[in-house]
Amino acid sequence: MMSQPIIAYYRVSREKQGRSGLGLDGQRRLISTFASNEAMEIAGEFTEVETGKGADALERRPQLAAALRKAKKLKCPVVVAKLDRLSRDVAFIAGLMAKRVPFIVTELGKDVDPFMLHIYAAVAQKERSVIAERTRLALAEAKHRGKRLGNQRQADINKAAAAARDAQLEPILKEMWELPLREIAQELMDRGIPAPRGGSWNPMTVMRAMRRLGIPSE
Repeated sequence: MMSQPIIAYYRVSREKQGRSGLGLDGQRRLISTFASNEAMEIAGEFTEVETGKGADALERRPQLAAALRKAKKLKCPVVVAKLDRLSRDVAFIAGLMAKRVPFIVTELGKDVDPFMLHIYAAVAQKERSVIAERTRLALAEAKHRGKRLGNQRQADINKAAAAARDAQLEPILKEMWELPLREIAQELMDRGIPAPRGGSWNPMTVMRAMRRLGIPSE
């Protein structure tokens, strides 16, 4: 039986990550494993390296546009490792669905239809907005308490910020715990998640966070 062709699309958020392959290796591994398990053959690979904001527009994604053209020519789907490698914006994903090129997200499986992709995207977008709102409210409450309690102000702010960060961090680390610590660190930086004490994420800070949250690490 002949293998079904697919087009692999990878997206990294910065030029440095694109050159070093951090994060990119993880995406390639996920798509390669998926293709092997599903008797699919990667007929083309396209890697997008973003350099700034405004990437949720197809004209700012030349590699995605090229992947769509090739997929149309071969009459095959475009495959991404995770939904956020396409976009974190529901409207952008809806626009992609209108291109009449099927998309497969490896973490969701090959049988998820466009309607369900919209649902997953909407849920992810809602979760991000809820986390952001909880963070804002927690910091506002800490600031308010600090004004009342005087010397407790900074301690309250720090405690609220740490709790908000952990609430954002825990589901992401649970999702990626099997990846190498260096790749997890890069992904956290790409997502704009602040590291403890205002530093940068690295394998050691990732390991400490996972231990603190009771998440196993590779």
